Amino acid sequence: MRGDQLTRQLQLLNLLSGKMGRTLDQLADVAGVTKRTIQRDISVIEQRFPVCSENRDGSIVWRLVDQTQVPEGLGFTIPELMALYFSRDLLQVLRGSPMDEALKSAIQKIGAQLPASGHELVRRLRGQTAVSAAGWKDYSRSYDCIRALDRAIRHRSTVNLVHIAVRASEAKIRQVDPYRLWYTSGGLYLIGHDHLKKAIRTFAVERIREISTTNLHFTIRDDFDFEEFSRTAFPIVSGEPQRVLIHFSKEEAPYVMERHWHPSQKFSRQDDGSIVMELQVASLWEVKRWLLGWGAGAKVVEPLELKEAIQQECATLLAG
Repeated sequence: MRGDQLTRQLQLLNLLSGKMGRTLDQLADVAGVTKRTIQRDISVIEQRFPVCSENRDGSIVWRLVDQTQVPEGLGFTIPELMALYFSRDLLQVLRGSPMDEALKSAIQKIGAQLPASGHELVRRLRGQTAVSAAGWKDYSRSYDCIRALDRAIRHRSTVNLVHIAVRASEAKIRQVDPYRLWYTSGGLYLIGHDHLKKAIRTFAVERIREISTTNLHFTIRDDFDFEEFSRTAFPIVSGEPQRVLIHFSKEEAPYVMERHWHPSQKFSRQDDGSIVMELQVASLWEVKRWLLGWGAGAKVVEPLELKEAIQQECATLLAG
């Protein structure tokens, strides 16, 4: 197919960019096609990029000539820059934020280094791949907040936040030692030590109404480990893990198993084609919201608290 050919040619372009080059046999083996197909692909690549062949110890080696390398010091080959340039659509989830601004600037600089032939191949590749993001958050109103948080994290400065929780009627002032910005599940979150709660807490950035930096400086707690902190989150709330078992019907099982939902997930196949999924997570509320999207295809095995919460939710929906 045409799309497969373009993808393979981009792969070959990357392989040929190495200084040592590759033989036809090596290229065919990596691409999983015949040498004749590789020869046709090289003929197409030669129309846009300078390719040379040379005899090394009795073997013909193919490679891109040196002028296909970007200026010395950047550390990228043309195919690597093309891949970065091609990925810009994936970064649109951060639109409106300072990171989005910086990423756009970086992408423009990458584009300036690409030859016309590289732009043409990227354009053709974009014609066969589309990227869409649903439910993304607009961070344009949080632009100054994100910049302030970035500075505070780098300088280990305590901040005062005016933050409003989802179910709160009014905002509250919280003094926080900001540890890290965390992008997960389509949103940007601040992880830090909350002086009021005397514990590590997670704050949705778009719910921070105001921020001011104090003259106080902090050190990250010795017992804070981000990997451990995020291990029990599903996807955001962290804490003491608890065991959750969910039975998915045979109709839903393939869709569940083809995705990575959580680091702790384990699947047990049942004789009828259904599966039982085991999780070790902190927040049953977050699991409840996720399970409701599966409808009758998902049933809670344990804990009883989660099963009762879903039954109550369904009863409320029916009563409405």
